Amino acid sequence: MATCSRKVALAAVAAAVVSAATASGQLTGPNGWPSESPVWPRYPVGDRGRRVHVLNGTWEFAFLGDRPLERALPKTVSWEPVTVPDAFDARPDRPSCETCWPSQDAARENDTGHDGQQSVPPWWAGDGEASSCSSCCSRAFGDQGNRRCWNSEDPSSANGRSFAKCCGQDPLRYRRGVAAYRAEVELEPGTASLLLLGGCALRCLVTVDSSFIADHAGLSPFTVEVPASKLEGQRVRIVTILVDNRFDRRTHPVHQPGYDWYQAGGILRAVQLHSLPGPDLSYLAAVEVFPRSLEHVDVRVRPSLRAASRAELLYRWRFDDGDGCDSREWAELVAGEGLLGVKVPGARPWSPAAPNLHRLKVAMLEPSGELLDCVEVRFGLRTVATRGRDILLNNEPVKLFGFNRHDLTDSPVLSHGDLVRDIMILKEIGANFVRGSHYAQDQRFLDLCDVHGLLVWEEVLGWQNTLEDFSDGVFMMQSLKLADEMAAASANHPSVIFFGFFNEGRSGDGSPATAGAYQAMASRLREKSAGTRLISWGSNAAIDDKHLAFADVCSFHDYP
Repeated sequence: MATCSRKVALAAVAAAVVSAATASGQLTGPNGWPSESPVWPRYPVGDRGRRVHVLNGTWEFAFLGDRPLERALPKTVSWEPVTVPDAFDARPDRPSCETCWPSQDAARENDTGHDGQQSVPPWWAGDGEASSCSSCCSRAFGDQGNRRCWNSEDPSSANGRSFAKCCGQDPLRYRRGVAAYRAEVELEPGTASLLLLGGCALRCLVTVDSSFIADHAGLSPFTVEVPASKLEGQRVRIVTILVDNRFDRRTHPVHQPGYDWYQAGGILRAVQLHSLPGPDLSYLAAVEVFPRSLEHVDVRVRPSLRAASRAELLYRWRFDDGDGCDSREWAELVAGEGLLGVKVPGARPWSPAAPNLHRLKVAMLEPSGELLDCVEVRFGLRTVATRGRDILLNNEPVKLFGFNRHDLTDSPVLSHGDLVRDIMILKEIGANFVRGSHYAQDQRFLDLCDVHGLLVWEEVLGWQNTLEDFSDGVFMMQSLKLADEMAAASANHPSVIFFGFFNEGRSGDGSPATAGAYQAMASRLREKSAGTRLISWGSNAAIDDKHLAFADVCSFHDYP
């Protein structure tokens, strides 16, 4: 499963992209931020319950440079507006097409060499302005675009102009250092909230107002609790995220400069702030559905720490309910016990050929019946197992055909249309399988895989890790935390049939530290997924791999 770079254009995809992007339009709340989560789960509400604020949009930004990462901002900061999500060191170029690349007729008239012949190569001259501009600035041809665009000796010709001038390269491209992002959101006074980050890299310090609340490394979704403001009547909360995209083995060894893709820094995926109905941090931290057959599931309901301490709270549930969260006639459950072997009414199996999906709502209520929280998850009824040399999907052998994929176009910040296009490309090729390389996947992409019936391998951040890593307590602590976050975020995705880790790590090493690392990661992912995923890793040690006993499937990388 060697990584395949792809730069494919399919004209037939355009209509699907437009349609899907239109369908993803969002409601807007009273403070101007979108109020509908861009990913599952969803949070239906009545008069009470959590309120969603999607903080995708304009934030204040400042690049602070090569300085220590500290919780407090410098006294003087020069802010500028940027659109979040944002990879500050990998922003797309903005080509000056009209200035640097004339139209086809102008090219024929003006771009001639000293001998009177066209200096524009044949591959370029007939394509017109748009495609020539795209080709010359495309990062697929290296960090300076297509070299053939810049080889003219005549500085007055289109080819003689500089890459930086013509392609609009952002001044922070490839810069390493500390950056700051800041946004305001208006909430009801005296309410607690949750901050959900889909991906922030490499290391991120999060503060709300002046209170430090999180230090996170690695690329995976994570959630942090935000206590209610201590200032009476305060409505506006200020979210500040400091991002360090430098490599440092002491603080965030899960990111390393030798990994085989560019690790960009910034707020790379969606940011949400969920306001709770009061100052109490009682909410549903997770609702996870684990299929046990094509009709029966186990349901795990995990309340927040505060809610778990309140034995008086009530929990109710229903499959495939309509709009809203009117739970008066729903069945009850005990949060700590969940549901075991419950039958899904009207059960329809999920498969690549028929990706049927079901929904489950769970409500948390006060003893009075007042709603505290309501979560709706989407899931599919499918099983995955092995038998001899076969992988079984819904008890039938399945042959996997697909590709490795990175979250990357001209930036690691992808639009909904970019994700739809990738799905359509995979489907057009005839793939039924995609491997997310080499980090937890964007939940929007997994939502699309659920809908379109694509099978997914998802893995924890890592690449060719060594005994030095496996012996490093910080590395292992962060890797296990990333495993927990990935497994929690993807628990309800039927498309995800593999959980992996340590891609091409030194698994041929039989030392106790290496064995302990592989066993710990495999055990953690198997536990968190309740046995509903196959556990593996990309191994280039083949039959010399010393730790295959911890894997459900042997995945050997054999490069020609």
